[in-house]
Amino acid sequence: MKDIAKFAGTTLLVLLTLTLVSLVFIQSFMGDYDWLNLTLTAVYTLATLAALFYDGLQRGTQDCKYAALMEKQVQERGHVLSETEKQRMYRPVKGWAAALLSMSPLFILAVVAIAFGGNQPILLTLIVRVAMSAVLGVFQYVEALLPWFYIAVPLVFAVCVGAGYACGPKMWARQVKMMEKAKRDKRRRVSRRRRKKAPKPQ
Repeated sequence: MKDIAKFAGTTLLVLLTLTLVSLVFIQSFMGDYDWLNLTLTAVYTLATLAALFYDGLQRGTQDCKYAALMEKQVQERGHVLSETEKQRMYRPVKGWAAALLSMSPLFILAVVAIAFGGNQPILLTLIVRVAMSAVLGVFQYVEALLPWFYIAVPLVFAVCVGAGYACGPKMWARQVKMMEKAKRDKRRRVSRRRRKKAPKPQ
């Protein structure tokens, strides 16, 4: 659970960074041109989703790498895995648990906003929109869906993180292939150098 909480904290920090960027920079570019607003909204929303997916992917890949290292320790040295080490290894459920945990503050805000229905206090609306400002530009196009749209935002964020983590094994397998190829290429280069340096028979 501790490792899941740490993973969730890292993801939440990524989201907070994206939120800050949106509030400080992206919103300053919004203007009177609908096409510009729509373009910025679409681009930054996709960038946010991609960043969350990548965050999950990176963590999934790291956990797979750690699992491979621990398995090697067990096979070669007879190392007995501790519970902490087991928790650190890749587990599919970890990605989804961390994703939901990291987005739980947004879920809570969304539930509260829905509970108020169309009569939510202005302060609550402001808090919710600031908390979800990584996709703030979307709100002007979905007014009819509020406040139910609030629940969709953290759900989509969580899916991106969880899906990214689930892709970790494939990314790790790709990295292993690349490392093996690099080793083979290096051996070939060394072998060619040795053949060139070897004295020719008289």
